[in-house]
Amino acid sequence: MTVRLLSSAAVVLTLGLTAHAQRPASAPATGPGGTPPDTVFLEELTWAETRDLVKAGWTNIIVGTAGTEQKGPHMVDGEHKFVMTHTAERVARQMGKTLVAPVITYVPEGSWETRGGHMGKPGTITLPEERFVELLVSTGRSLKAGGFTNIWFLGESGGNRTGMRSAAEKLNALWAGSAKAYWVDDYYTRAHRDQEVWAAKFLGVPENQVGNHANILDTSELLFVAPQHIRADRLTGNDYENNGVSGVNQSKSSPQVGRELLQIKIDLSMAQIKRMQSGAEPPVPALPPPPAGGGRGGGGGAQRAATAAGPARPTMETAPAGKTPTRPPDTLFIDELTWEETRDLMKAGKTTVIVPTGGTEKNGYHMVLGKHNYIVTFGANQMARKLGNTLIAPTLQYVPEGDPDRQVPGAISAPSPLYDGILDAAARSLQAHGFKEILFIGDSGGNQAGMVAVAKTLNEEWKDAGTKVYALTDYYEGGREHYRAWLEAEYGYDDAVVGAHAGISDTSQMLFVHPSGIRMERIQAWGGPADSGVSGDPMRATAAIGRMGVAYKVNAALSQFRTLKNPPPQRGGRPGGR
Repeated sequence: MTVRLLSSAAVVLTLGLTAHAQRPASAPATGPGGTPPDTVFLEELTWAETRDLVKAGWTNIIVGTAGTEQKGPHMVDGEHKFVMTHTAERVARQMGKTLVAPVITYVPEGSWETRGGHMGKPGTITLPEERFVELLVSTGRSLKAGGFTNIWFLGESGGNRTGMRSAAEKLNALWAGSAKAYWVDDYYTRAHRDQEVWAAKFLGVPENQVGNHANILDTSELLFVAPQHIRADRLTGNDYENNGVSGVNQSKSSPQVGRELLQIKIDLSMAQIKRMQSGAEPPVPALPPPPAGGGRGGGGGAQRAATAAGPARPTMETAPAGKTPTRPPDTLFIDELTWEETRDLMKAGKTTVIVPTGGTEKNGYHMVLGKHNYIVTFGANQMARKLGNTLIAPTLQYVPEGDPDRQVPGAISAPSPLYDGILDAAARSLQAHGFKEILFIGDSGGNQAGMVAVAKTLNEEWKDAGTKVYALTDYYEGGREHYRAWLEAEYGYDDAVVGAHAGISDTSQMLFVHPSGIRMERIQAWGGPADSGVSGDPMRATAAIGRMGVAYKVNAALSQFRTLKNPPPQRGGRPGGR
C-alpha cells in the first residue's frame, strides 16, 4: 500500500474535521424516514422507512422459508429461493400493508451423516429441525420488537412444514395475544394437490406421473420466475437413475404453465390468509399429511449417528454420474448451480467454499437494512474469483444483533448459540460433500466471535478428516484497519470522521456495490437525528472510496487465509502466524 504525505491543505482539513467530528448537540432526537421506494422487501428499506410504514399500519410481515437443495440435473439448487422471493412479493402486495423478511435458505434437508435424500448430492445444505425452529422463533421475536404484530410463515419445501408450525405455536404461546404468528400451509400442501389436478386436466399428465420433486411443476415455476436458472439442454436426454428428479414429461414445462401454477399457490394462500384474518380458521392449522411421496422439496428429518462402517465417502464421489458433460454458467454461487455442476466443479478442484455472513440491521436514515448482505455477497464473489478454486454458499442474513426482543423496526437478530449452530450446520453439510477448506467471512463485528468458536470446535473434531475451517476475521478487522489508514493518508479523515457504523466506510461500500440501497437525499452530516445509528460522517462517502474499502476487506481475508494455511517458519522459539 502506498501512503503519500499529506498536503498543508489536507492537514488543515484534518484539523477542521477533528474539531467538529461529532453530531451537533442541536441535532433533533428523531426525524421522518422519507418516502420509501416501491418495494415490499425489508432488506431494501431503511429502518426509518420501516418504522414509518409500521406506524402507518404495515404490521404484517411474511417470513418465507426456501432451502438450498438438489433439484435434478436441469435446475439450480436455489430454485426454492427464487420462487419464494417471487410469490412472497405477490402475496404481500395482494394482502396490502405487508412486508417480506429476507428469505431463509438454510432449512431441514436431511442428514449430513447418513447423507440420504437431498443430502446425497453436492450443494445441498441442511439445518437440523430444532435449529430451524429456533431461527424462526428468534426472527419472529425480532420482528415483533420492531412493531410487527402479524408474522406469516410460508414455506416452499415439504421439510419446512413441521418447523414452521412448531415455531408459530411457540410464538403464539409466548405472545399470549399481543401479536400472532400464522402458518399458511395451503401455499404448499393444498397447492401441490391442486397443481397436480391442473396438470392432469390441461397438460394431459396423469396425476400419478407428475412426480413430487424437480418435476414439471417445479420446472415450469422456475421457467416463469428465473428462466436463466434452467438448463434447457438437460430437460430431456439426461435421464438416469437417482438423478434427483421425480416425475415425467419435463419437456412439457413452460413459463406459461409456471404462471398458472404459481397463481394457484398465490390464490390458495390468499384464501387461507383471509380465513385466518377473519377468525374462520386458526392461525396454526392442524398438520395435514404431505402430498404423496413426501411432496416437493421434502427431506427433513433428525440427524442420525454415523454407521459403524466408519465415515461416509463425500457425495462428490458417491453421487451418480451423469450421461453428458456439464456446462456451468459463469457463477461461483452454489444456489445458481445444479448439483451436477457443483459435483463436476468440485472434481475439477473447486473444493474450497466461502460461507458469507451479513446481517439485517439499522444503518442510518440513508442506508437500507440489508447493507451487510449486499456487501459481503459482493466481497465473497471477489474472493472466490481471486482464489480460483472456490465456490460460495448462500449468504446468511440472520446474525447476532443483540436481544431479539429489543430490536428496532426491521432489524433481525439470531444471537449465539443459534448463530453458531447455523454456521456449524452449514460447515458440516459442505464437508459431507467433499469440500476441504471452509472459509467463514463476516461483514459485521457481532459475527466474528461465532465464526472463531465454530471453526475451533470443528477443527478439533476434524483434525484427521482432511477438512479445515478458517474464520477469516481479517475480512472485517484487518480490512478495516487498512481502510482507515488509507482514508487518513489519502483524505485526512481521522477515526472520528470515518466513524464506526454507517459512516463514510459503510456508505461508500454500498455506493460501489449496491447504490440503490443508498437514499442520497437522506444523507446528513454525522447521520442527522440522534437516533440515526450513524457514527462518522456519511456526507463524504463516494463509490471510489467504497471500491477501495471492499478491496481492503478481500485482500486482508485472502492474506489471513494464506498465512493460516502456510504459517511462516518459527523464529526465536516463537510461533509464527496468527
